[in-house]
Amino acid sequence: MAADLSTQAGDLSKLSIAQLRAISEDFRHPVEVQEAARDLIDKVAQANLAQAVAAFEAKTTVFTDLTNDFVALTSLARKTPGGDAVAVLTPVVRKLGDVVAELVGAPVEPTVVAGPTEAETGAPGLRPVGDAAPAPGTVSTSRNAKEVAGEYTAMFEAATIDKGRLAVVQKLAKMLVSFRPTYDRLEASLGVPWYVVGLIHGLESNFNFGTHLHNGDSLMHRTVRVPKGRPTHEVADPPFAWETSAIDALTLHGLQTQRDWSLPAILYRLEQYNGFGYRIRGIASPYLWSFSDRYIRGKFVADGVFDPTAVSRQCGAAVILKQLVSSQAVVLG
Repeated sequence: MAADLSTQAGDLSKLSIAQLRAISEDFRHPVEVQEAARDLIDKVAQANLAQAVAAFEAKTTVFTDLTNDFVALTSLARKTPGGDAVAVLTPVVRKLGDVVAELVGAPVEPTVVAGPTEAETGAPGLRPVGDAAPAPGTVSTSRNAKEVAGEYTAMFEAATIDKGRLAVVQKLAKMLVSFRPTYDRLEASLGVPWYVVGLIHGLESNFNFGTHLHNGDSLMHRTVRVPKGRPTHEVADPPFAWETSAIDALTLHGLQTQRDWSLPAILYRLEQYNGFGYRIRGIASPYLWSFSDRYIRGKFVADGVFDPTAVSRQCGAAVILKQLVSSQAVVLG
């Protein structure tokens, strides 16, 4: 975007933060355009800060309520003859941990199991994990790969592609297959199935070989968005070859070390690649399920900014994979 010198100040409102930052730092743009870009960045930053504060305050209230529940349950557990204090307290403690992790932004990998429901304890419960497909638009909150394996399989089998978008899904699947020779080279190097590479490429870059597989930023420079600054100077210097950057992205996520590429393992790693921000909210990720009946609404409209009413307009990876399997372009083991 920085090389597009036809950009005018009035056009900037439609651009991303990364594009605005690139324009603001590029001396080839007119001074007024650079200043307008900086002003927009400041305004967005202020809006994001206000939203973050509001979200923090909302979570703080939840944390306070949970803490009060924990104290009350602790007292109840001690007074109940023969009561199992651990069984009573564990669901609330785990929920407290999730809320704290969201407040401070720390990644956690809890082992979530079916516990007492809100009706049974008077406190928020965790959605049980099972082998049946959950209600459309929802998932369990577990991020334990073994626990959610059955859920992934059941959701994949139950998923119905939206009829009005079937042609688009078919086109995306054919496009992915057309690039197989390139993806095959990465499979030979890293052991990551060619179609998994292709699914990530479609979701992150819209199959654009001029962008990073990490997040769709331009290969002309290191990544600007999360993960920022990739590939590092130890790997290569810009402009980057697509395969060099793609190898960096896949190894950054440790995919070259994996040997299990069964259906649930694939779906877990695809969701993990994008992040578990939807799952911790009990929402089916559009990164996997958009364009099917498994996804309804809810979307991160920017890094760390979640809009529960927004609807994704991008086809999900699991939906493309289902079409690949249906057309026999991919045979899952």
